[in-house]
Amino acid sequence: MTSFSLTLGCALLAFSPTLSLLLLFTYSKAQLIIIVTTSAFANLLSILLSALLHLPFKALNLGSQNVFVIIPTSVIAQALLRCGFVHLYHKVEAVIEKSIARHEQLHLTEPTAESEPSAESEPSTEPTQLSETAQLRLELNDVSAGLAAGVGFGFFHTVMLYGTLLASENSRMGTLYQDSCSFMPSIFNSAIMAFCFGVLDIVWMLFTFYGMRRYRVFQNGFGLTLGSRNEDDSAGNDVIHANGNTSNNGNGKGALGGKAALVLVILTHFAAAFATVPNRVMAINGCVIALPSLAIVVILTVAGFWFFCKESYLPEGQRQRIRQARHLD
Repeated sequence: MTSFSLTLGCALLAFSPTLSLLLLFTYSKAQLIIIVTTSAFANLLSILLSALLHLPFKALNLGSQNVFVIIPTSVIAQALLRCGFVHLYHKVEAVIEKSIARHEQLHLTEPTAESEPSAESEPSTEPTQLSETAQLRLELNDVSAGLAAGVGFGFFHTVMLYGTLLASENSRMGTLYQDSCSFMPSIFNSAIMAFCFGVLDIVWMLFTFYGMRRYRVFQNGFGLTLGSRNEDDSAGNDVIHANGNTSNNGNGKGALGGKAALVLVILTHFAAAFATVPNRVMAINGCVIALPSLAIVVILTVAGFWFFCKESYLPEGQRQRIRQARHLD
């Protein structure tokens, strides 16, 4: 039986990207927990879709176990469910925004004794506190929602990738070693891969929120200002052009367009998936190539997100709310 310390350490390594964000960031916010749960369900649906896409290859004896069949079906299924989840989130977000707007409008039009001006009272110079509706709107931004969705998607993905091996190792009489990585236990090799894919799932979901937001605005019309359609372009807002790309008049130079961000998610997912192939095709110690290759993909993906999306990730409307909240604080 594998030692408890090895099992615990590998489990913490595999689940650390998603579990740490779950406990430190999303756990205290009910609306983010809902996003985590629904995104985990989206990952489950992606597995079902991947199996359905893989089924014809197996039924027709078209080499269903070939990596050039298994990897594309899985990558395409996950990409579709990510985009579908974000699209559904935007639909729900629009409903919430309308509900908040109606609530605030009713609150402003209701006459109250406190709202009547008094000749003796002096105007207060102290900033008012954020209302509950304003706080809700502030918390539901693309960063928090993207992280929460990445946590749910990545956590369930890690369970499916690593949970079976982790559970089976507890019932074995010894520690499993494989020819694909003869110098370290399989439970540790797989934990490193699960860790890398956990990080990637979070970044991919953030990329998907970025891309779908811009693609959604582009679909609504050409040349619309992102986050506020009636604002002037010279205010430094992102502008969607007819080719679906973005330009920025003050912030986020070199920002990706919506379609480019979604394509980048698919390409990096293919790269990460094919980076693990040496574990299977090489007879001995394929992990010597697989693990560094996967680590390079993770580093490049995170660096690409930081470089292309750091300055222009949030729409202008959400940036304004954060600036207002900081001013009130």
